[in-house]
Amino acid sequence: MSVKRKGSAKERELANYFWERGCAVLRGCSSGGGVRKRYVPDIVAICRGVVLVFEVKYRSKASPIRLEPEKLEKLVEFARRAGGRPLLLVKYGRDPWRVLEAREKVDREEYEKSVELRAFLESLFSARLEEYFR
Repeated sequence: MSVKRKGSAKERELANYFWERGCAVLRGCSSGGGVRKRYVPDIVAICRGVVLVFEVKYRSKASPIRLEPEKLEKLVEFARRAGGRPLLLVKYGRDPWRVLEAREKVDREEYEKSVELRAFLESLFSARLEEYFR
């Protein structure tokens, strides 16, 4: 399987994951390919009013992940326009997906300190529910 097809499969898997947990979700059409005037993130998930804008990075083996400065800038700008959070979804091999604040470089140590996607969504949902009871 080509790298591009593998990346697309991971993005579809994540989009389904968000949808199954009650989020509205969009996967950037042809994300990662072609020249375009506007930046399109890999995934935008809207979970109970919270807009999450993701760039997705997968590696079969633990190696540093780099996001080009221009792509990071565009991710941050898209999130700003959407009123959302610019985030990275990172996964190494069979490890769980992890959520990190958007940045240019992720090494294994930062990855290990980050929050698993499942726990991230649970904390997001519980924080939002508490707001309703105030």
